[in-house]
Amino acid sequence: MKKLYGLDRVVLPKEVFPVAAWELDNSRELKRGEMRIKLQRIQLEAMNFRQISQESRQDEFLIGEKIKDIVLRRGKMHNPVTDSGGILYGIIEEIDDDYVNTKGLKIGDEVICNASLTGIPLHIEHVNRIDRLYYQADVEGYAIAYSRLPIIKKPYNLPLDLLLFTLDESGTIYTVYHEAKNKKDFLIVGNNPIQSLIYGFTIRESAGSDANIYCIFDSYTEITLKGSKIEKLMNEVFTEISYHNLLHPVECLETIDYAPVDMSVNCVNVPGAETINVLMTKNNGVVVFTGYTNSYNMALYVTEYISRSMRIRSADGFIDKYDEFDLELVQKLSVHFEDLDFVPKKRAGLDHEKRRALLANNSYKMFSVSEEFVAESSAMVSVMEEIESVSKYDCNVLIMGQTGVGKEKVANIIQKNSQRRMQPFIKINCAAIAPNLMESEFFGYEKGAFTGASSTGKKGYFEAADNGIIFLDEVGELPLDIQAKLLRVIQEGEFMRVGGTKPIKCNVRIISATNRNLLEEVEKKLFRRDLYYRLNVFPIMVPALNERPEDIPFLAEAFINQYNKKFGVEKDIDKDAREYLSKLKWHGNIRELENVIQRLMITTKGDVITVMDVMGELHSNITEPKPNADCVDMDLPLMMEYYEKNILKRALDTYGSTRKAAKSIGISQTQLVRKKNKYNL
Repeated sequence: MKKLYGLDRVVLPKEVFPVAAWELDNSRELKRGEMRIKLQRIQLEAMNFRQISQESRQDEFLIGEKIKDIVLRRGKMHNPVTDSGGILYGIIEEIDDDYVNTKGLKIGDEVICNASLTGIPLHIEHVNRIDRLYYQADVEGYAIAYSRLPIIKKPYNLPLDLLLFTLDESGTIYTVYHEAKNKKDFLIVGNNPIQSLIYGFTIRESAGSDANIYCIFDSYTEITLKGSKIEKLMNEVFTEISYHNLLHPVECLETIDYAPVDMSVNCVNVPGAETINVLMTKNNGVVVFTGYTNSYNMALYVTEYISRSMRIRSADGFIDKYDEFDLELVQKLSVHFEDLDFVPKKRAGLDHEKRRALLANNSYKMFSVSEEFVAESSAMVSVMEEIESVSKYDCNVLIMGQTGVGKEKVANIIQKNSQRRMQPFIKINCAAIAPNLMESEFFGYEKGAFTGASSTGKKGYFEAADNGIIFLDEVGELPLDIQAKLLRVIQEGEFMRVGGTKPIKCNVRIISATNRNLLEEVEKKLFRRDLYYRLNVFPIMVPALNERPEDIPFLAEAFINQYNKKFGVEKDIDKDAREYLSKLKWHGNIRELENVIQRLMITTKGDVITVMDVMGELHSNITEPKPNADCVDMDLPLMMEYYEKNILKRALDTYGSTRKAAKSIGISQTQLVRKKNKYNL
């Protein structure tokens, strides 16, 4: 069994299938029953490619580096964020004598391994080219194939890019073809023209020339296809094409003027698109989801809400003979793709003005203003983009950064913008739970499990968070025995209560946070390596406040607005005070800054917090140190500069003329004018 299914290539966790393993052994030497393929190209699953591209800021070099990094860490192309891979094309280099060679493969054959890269050992040395149209990468390296993997000899007369793209849809195209028979009206909702066209062409082949095939593209579709043949094919396949913002399904449905269809196909992972598919499908109709990450569950909820009976099918994997069907389909399509070109959508970076506009727009749900999440600095804008990228993917996130940088706020924003936002959100401070109580707190206990246990038993955090999100703050404080139990929950989706005998199923997304260097903890044997990789699927590093001084004035203003509401006052802070705060060193980060602002709101007599108020609050302990004072560094030249500037400013405001102002503070008029120019007063 091991040689047939590659089980002896699994590194961790042991005794799971390669597709479920976190890491595979991708060593070059063949084991019994294996074949090595020299890599030429990999086809990435659509959501896999988009997520990598988004994380890499659409930079082709960084996309290649990210692909190599995933393979380096996992020994396979298995994106931990989207939980998807792709397929590969290459040339056979070596075949072990025990390889079950039913297709008569030989060294030098060009082949496509038509199984997911999530279970195939890979080694990638170079990524030479990125194809954004087909989600492909030309690579150098090798792959290890087991005897049971489906291998296809590449037909010499078919275009490789279209062939790989089509085969990566697995058996779903074959399913759509058979579902379309004897039906007349169809709808395809998508955001990739090639994918939508493939499904539309398949339906046309099955349903005939008199069928109505409507296509709705997301208005943010990434590419536009160009070429006389492809444009002609689009017109022949689709009865009507329209563009809508799929995030606003109600607005989309209000503009559609055709009746509900017999069958609809969902080709896009955009929240809201599933609502369009369901509402535009007749009672007893069929809805087919072509992807594994689409909102299949939400479609089921919508059918209940509108009391409409229909068959909802998810994407299909392996179906016998589907590869032969795909080859014939590509043969028919290829002639139309000969002059194909495309225009990529221009993508702009998230600059400060755009960020402000997004925050001001109440319809924009990301980075809620209620979180007071300020990002004026480029460092925090990058963090915002990472949060936006990962929120919609149901994967574990590790938030790192010093104490007080706002790791919990990041977790809050991810939860509010995730697919689980309507489910439980349980927050746990791992450092605040006594080690002897941790297991019962995390996993609960049965009645009578120990002395003092409740007579009815108790649910633990994980049971309470089922279908939702758990936030493990200070996760580096977990003892090793709890780490082992947590690993089982992640790997197997179940746990046992203290004193229990039956496993309890649990489906949670884990967001963790730590101010420790967990890799160093792993090397010290204080944190499990396998758990580290399971938690660190998508890392977010929140920079220290000292690394983003541009944010400090805006954070100060946000805190002042917050405490104005809380205390029922109307105070402000002047420009010099904000500027002075931004030049200090904040060892306690945002938490320390907030504490200082709160005290200033209480102690400042006037309606405007001045730099003198700030200096008085922060440095009043110079002669008599306070035992619990904040650790804000004192810069004597900076303090003296601001002190002098404010004395001059007050004198000028009071006396008007430079002569009178100079006399009032005991310096010459010439000195005052020189200092006035220095400080731009």
